[in-house]
Amino acid sequence: MMRQGSGGRLPRFSLPEVLPLRRVLLRLVGAVAVMLAVLIGVAIAGMVVTAQEYRDGERLAVARQSAANQVLVDLLNAETGSRGYTLTGRGDYLNPYTAAKARYATDLADLKGLLANEPGLEQRIAATEQAAKSWFDEAIDLVRLRRLGRGREAIARISDGTARRLFGDFRKAQAAILDEVDRLRDRSMASADGRRTITLAAICAAAVLALAMIAIAARQLWRRVGGPAALLAEGVGRVAGGRFSEPVPEAPTAVRELAELTEGFNEMQRQLIDERQNVAAAARREAAQQTERRLWEIVQSGLLPSSLPILAGMRIAARYQPAEPSLLIGGDFYDAKVLRDGRLALVVGDLAGHGAAAAARAAGLRFGWRTLLEVDPEPGAVMAALNAQAGGPEERAEGLFASMLYALIEPSGAVSYTAAGHPPPLLLVDDACWALNLGPGGPLLGVFDDAEWPVSRLEIPPGSTLVFYTDGLIEARKGLDLFGTERACALLVDERRVALEARIERLVEAARRHDDEHLRDDVVVLAVERIAEVAPLASGVTDPSHEVAPAG
Repeated sequence: MMRQGSGGRLPRFSLPEVLPLRRVLLRLVGAVAVMLAVLIGVAIAGMVVTAQEYRDGERLAVARQSAANQVLVDLLNAETGSRGYTLTGRGDYLNPYTAAKARYATDLADLKGLLANEPGLEQRIAATEQAAKSWFDEAIDLVRLRRLGRGREAIARISDGTARRLFGDFRKAQAAILDEVDRLRDRSMASADGRRTITLAAICAAAVLALAMIAIAARQLWRRVGGPAALLAEGVGRVAGGRFSEPVPEAPTAVRELAELTEGFNEMQRQLIDERQNVAAAARREAAQQTERRLWEIVQSGLLPSSLPILAGMRIAARYQPAEPSLLIGGDFYDAKVLRDGRLALVVGDLAGHGAAAAARAAGLRFGWRTLLEVDPEPGAVMAALNAQAGGPEERAEGLFASMLYALIEPSGAVSYTAAGHPPPLLLVDDACWALNLGPGGPLLGVFDDAEWPVSRLEIPPGSTLVFYTDGLIEARKGLDLFGTERACALLVDERRVALEARIERLVEAARRHDDEHLRDDVVVLAVERIAEVAPLASGVTDPSHEVAPAG
């Protein structure tokens, strides 16, 4: 108990009631240590839980998007197969249709599993399933009509646009699923942000309590403990306000324990920033890798032939090089086919845009080209039919126009070709090379409903090479300096004694080096060389089943 001293002196404390300074400091420091341990534990636990919610939300969103896009790929493959079979009656078109139809049920079930217990998504998957069913019903009817020999009736039904409209309904329903997935991901991120705010608020509350306990100490104790603790509390407040980049400043007068605590908090803050960045980067990498894999599958199955034909007296080689910076597959494609009469048909095309939509439409043009060769392979007729295929309202609205160069080569070396807004081919003869003059040419595919594509003719001399390419080759640039046809011709002349496959490989590599070691656009090079001397065969054409894989 306190007692009043005589002579106006300050009150004195009885020994039993006065705690030694050391004990007071030990208790105070012990209490503060406990509070700060709780503070650190809450911070770590809260940030770990928040980071886990970020990861789980991103992974679920990526899985849902992947499943939804796989269902789209199934219907794209089914649509291509059913249309090809209906138009041509060829049974090999049923393979992709049958395979896609078989995969669709499994992929749809996977998608339903990922979207379960989400009313908004369940409604949208039901709408998507109904739209897909309607399209499959129409496709089954078309295939049935073709099998019954009612091909004209089936083609008429394709022309009236019912199948296209039903497929468009499916695309809209699938897009609605993706929109809802994005909305749910945003909601999950908002929930995680709320949890993080609560965690940081708890940290602030613990820090304030610690400061209140320190405030009862003497001025020296405050200068060595309270001041540094206040700086630490300000740092926690900044974290609560979302400013993670400002560390807690060091206090020169702080006791060792608080100095170490400040350093630990700053390290925890740095680790939190690194963790958030790592989680976001991992999600972006995963999404980019899945996108790249899906698009490469589209390229391999739709834009590029699995092999090139072998033709007596001719060598054929091709190279496909995708653009390197964006990882998005574009609409460049090529193909080659030996017709029944021994002529070699070649095509190189470039559909504007990047991504799955452009690649799918480019694949449709390539399959359409192969189909038309069976009907009428003449260049003008083929271009007109492909223009009708590429010139629908949806394609024009999206600006998906295509350039194309199509050539027919006789066994004798005579060539007839036509171009739709495409760069002219290069002709290498002995030690000279130049770009052929296409004359006025024709417009891009899909721009006009009715147009004409003039047909040019020439003859490939023995030992000469005709090179087709897309504009990504000559438009490779270093600053404003384009690679151009002159550099391409110069390299072909220099490498004229090299094998054809190695020659075009070096041509593409030279363009890549000119474009600062990476190409900004996809590049396709397709070359045909007329052999100088070749022993005649009985039929003039080897068995088309003997094929070689294209370069690239």
